[in-house]
Amino acid sequence: MHDNTAEMHASSMELEFVKGHIAATMTLIHALIDQGTLDRARLDEFFAGFIGQLPHNRDTLGLRLVLDQWRQGLRDGMEEKELRENLFEVIKGGRHPG
Repeated sequence: MHDNTAEMHASSMELEFVKGHIAATMTLIHALIDQGTLDRARLDEFFAGFIGQLPHNRDTLGLRLVLDQWRQGLRDGMEEKELRENLFEVIKGGRHPG
């Protein structure tokens, strides 16, 4: 029998690692957008293809949601600063009142 507390801790650590990885990757992408190195439309197409290849299950739901929300901002022409702020809000679990 598995220790549920240990499994939950490992799962939580994995989730934090994934969140950190997404944040680091997206920060790099935002820097490239800010420098005019990346074309927004082509980037959106790439992520649409990537999301389309992900299994549609509970394990990938969070990643798909983060990327979909980020892509929407990309398509809406949000400035890099707004895209970054929205990304970190999603990663942190949503907007916090304040």
